[in-house]
Amino acid sequence: MTDLGILAFGLGAIPVVAILLYNIDRFVLRHREATWGFLCGVIGFLGLSHAMSLVLFNHSRFGDAAIATALSFVGLVVGASVAWFIFEGPFVQTEPNRIVWAAVAFIGLHSVGDGLVLGGGFISVLPLLPIDAVTVAATVVHRFLEGCVIIVPAIWASWKPRSALVLLFASLTAIPATFLPGLIYGAYGPSSLGATLQLAIPTMLAAMEATLGLLSLGLLLFVRGFLPIASADRGSRWPAWLAIGFIAIGLVHFLVE
Repeated sequence: MTDLGILAFGLGAIPVVAILLYNIDRFVLRHREATWGFLCGVIGFLGLSHAMSLVLFNHSRFGDAAIATALSFVGLVVGASVAWFIFEGPFVQTEPNRIVWAAVAFIGLHSVGDGLVLGGGFISVLPLLPIDAVTVAATVVHRFLEGCVIIVPAIWASWKPRSALVLLFASLTAIPATFLPGLIYGAYGPSSLGATLQLAIPTMLAAMEATLGLLSLGLLLFVRGFLPIASADRGSRWPAWLAIGFIAIGLVHFLVE
């Protein structure tokens, strides 16, 4: 468990390094198509392709199709509701800050999922996740880019570095999430209830993440937040950067998973 604790801390803390982007904030602001377009690709992969593929994959593993469908549906609705509340609710008044807080919610939720994946690989006697140089390097890149999803909007919204640093602590949700699979297994063992919980929790979280990124968290963050800014100048390069970002984060996941 000590080894798992070290890995969990590293997984949670890596995105905090993205605060270093403040050293090149002028570059980030000048190259809007490249930075926002690239991160559009990252969010498109994380919040849509990756999250929804996990939902569909886990859906097929449930013994009860009705429960699987209900959990997925509830996750999608909750994620969409949270995103709508952030973007259209009364508490965050300015558009730049809405994007910042939506990014924080998205990365916090995604970090929980990352922690569950890491912790799930340590339930057995021998860890199922490979720990080698390639996997570690890919994980570092993966998590650093997630930190950039928060920091780039924060720079655009004129947040001070100290305040933005606090926002990055959302990634620390990965640390307690890492230990959750082991706690569930310790409490219920290989029983049907334990197996159901091991599937239900990541499935619902992934569904929330998908809609949070599009219309839910991932979806609205993509369509309502990053994409309009990337294409605001009506240039021709942002689609290319979107594709580069999507391919890059996809390649990172090929190396990790």
